[in-house]
Amino acid sequence: MAEVDTDRGAAIPPGGSRAVRSRSGRWWPFIIVGLLAGGAGANIGLMVVATRDRSFAVEPDYYQKALRWDETMAQEARNQALGWTATVAFERSARPGEAKVTALVDDRAGHPVEGARVAVETFHAARARHVVTGALAPEAAGRYSAVLALDRPGLWEVRLRVERGDETFTAKLLEELPRTP
Repeated sequence: MAEVDTDRGAAIPPGGSRAVRSRSGRWWPFIIVGLLAGGAGANIGLMVVATRDRSFAVEPDYYQKALRWDETMAQEARNQALGWTATVAFERSARPGEAKVTALVDDRAGHPVEGARVAVETFHAARARHVVTGALAPEAAGRYSAVLALDRPGLWEVRLRVERGDETFTAKLLEELPRTP
């Protein structure tokens, strides 16, 4: 006849031990806690690795930009109404780690936009955390330029803001900075 474990009301199989049977269920809470702690530790580890990576970046004030989405769309409509176009070119500077950024701004008829203030914000596609900003000075009719610390060849995102009087034009462009020979 099988012996009954009075603590649990379960039968102890023949040849089984009451001491072994009563300890076997004590480890499952530790296993669950261990799995939860391991998952939390892995998430914290991945967060640390991601934030130390120089190529990882978060758009500054992204929440505020999302709240101002209507303003962004209104600016896009103003850009369309103005009909201005902008192109950007990079030239290597004589000093290492620098490049000349030149923006050409034309109106709808293809005439140069003169007398504007041009601000630039640019970053390399692989290092978006490192943002380089500057003001482009007028160089010729509709041509604005400045030498900036662009130290890495490759694809750069260039954000222009062109202001003339009460007119404001914005553009996001991608431009390749060539490797030095």
